[in-house]
Amino acid sequence: MNLLRRWWWPLFAFLYPLVVWPFGASHAGVVLAKHYFTLFFLLGGLFLELTAHPQVHFAHLRHLPRFLRSHPPLLLALFLALWMGLATALSPEPQVALTGSVVDYSDGLVWGLLMVGVFALGYLRSLFDPELGQRVALGVLGGAGVLALGALAEVALHRGLYYPTDPGNLPMVTFPGKGHLAGYFALGFGVAAGFFAQRRNTAYGVLLLLLAVALGLTFNRAGILALFGVGVAVLLWRRQAGVWVLVLGLLGVGLGWGAVRLLNPQGERAELTSGHTFLTRLYYWKAALGGIAARPLFGWGGGVFEHRWPAYLSRLELEQFLQSEFGKRGSTLLGVNNAPGGDPVFLLRHPDGVLEQMRIYLFRAHNGLLEYALKWGLPWVIAYLWLLSSCLRWVPESHPPTLGLLGAWIFFLFWFPTPGTEGVLWLLMAQKKNQGNPSSPGSAP
Repeated sequence: MNLLRRWWWPLFAFLYPLVVWPFGASHAGVVLAKHYFTLFFLLGGLFLELTAHPQVHFAHLRHLPRFLRSHPPLLLALFLALWMGLATALSPEPQVALTGSVVDYSDGLVWGLLMVGVFALGYLRSLFDPELGQRVALGVLGGAGVLALGALAEVALHRGLYYPTDPGNLPMVTFPGKGHLAGYFALGFGVAAGFFAQRRNTAYGVLLLLLAVALGLTFNRAGILALFGVGVAVLLWRRQAGVWVLVLGLLGVGLGWGAVRLLNPQGERAELTSGHTFLTRLYYWKAALGGIAARPLFGWGGGVFEHRWPAYLSRLELEQFLQSEFGKRGSTLLGVNNAPGGDPVFLLRHPDGVLEQMRIYLFRAHNGLLEYALKWGLPWVIAYLWLLSSCLRWVPESHPPTLGLLGAWIFFLFWFPTPGTEGVLWLLMAQKKNQGNPSSPGSAP
């Protein structure tokens, strides 16, 4: 049983990004599979904790307030969970906010509580197992390595291993798009950089190079920025290791680009050197800021703002956004049908006079903090930032979980946390918030 406790959460970290829906290749199915997978590990983790402390009884719940005061991260996690519950109850569409987006169920209260549960149980286990963070990081590295090999296979084979898609969209592996996949490689690269900086081991150098190659396959600028940020962070405190991280990282990205050009030219992204993507981000950010200003305290609830976002851009901005983001060059926006609780539908007239109705199912702010503020409000984001910053203070030590968090959040400044990454992200935060704390079994309630 002790062996299972030691490896329960590292196993979760390894398997998490590889979990897919076995009955059909759909994004909604994969997100649902991650719900079930996470719930299984939460129930298993809770059982392992209860059996590890047979002396604890329900009567000891009276000591819970004192225990929470002595462990502020758990108190903060409780606050985040309660605030999400309030945000859901006060949402304009509480039924949607409960389960999340009607398209993929990815951001509702149920999902948020699962993530807080992963943090809480991961933190509790680390109190009694100070080396858990290193094993969790190894699990993350193993899962990222499998994804990297899968990405290489997809590019070479010109077909998806799970999702059936056009070669131009590859690699995807178990993620709904190459951008989502790039975010996990940014996280994995950070973890690998931490191990390499600490141990200067050739094997970790090879993994670092492999993940950089995989990141290059995605042609994602936010991922490259995250890679560079991690390298600079290592360079500031471990100069020689930092030079190697940057060299191997940039070499790997270049090799990844070359592999795509050689093996799958359709996957090459010409907009890598253009300002097109950044300009469309500005429209996302403006709409998100308008939504946050409208409901700053409790937000909209998960999945609700994707029904409301057109109200926060002018007609001209909407037209320019559709032209830029969806390739509707020269099209004129004639009107918007945005019924309460429904997806916005745009009526466009193309230059040749043809009319088109265009329905947009999802809206993501393409900035992780804006996305969280839209869902749960600014107080929630402030509390989350406090937790995140207290984890990132270990960057000078080049701890693998910390550098993984750093890489992920540099990426999320221009993207958004996705179900494919969030479970591991919260588990890494649990390990790093407890970094340096001695084993303290006597402090359990």
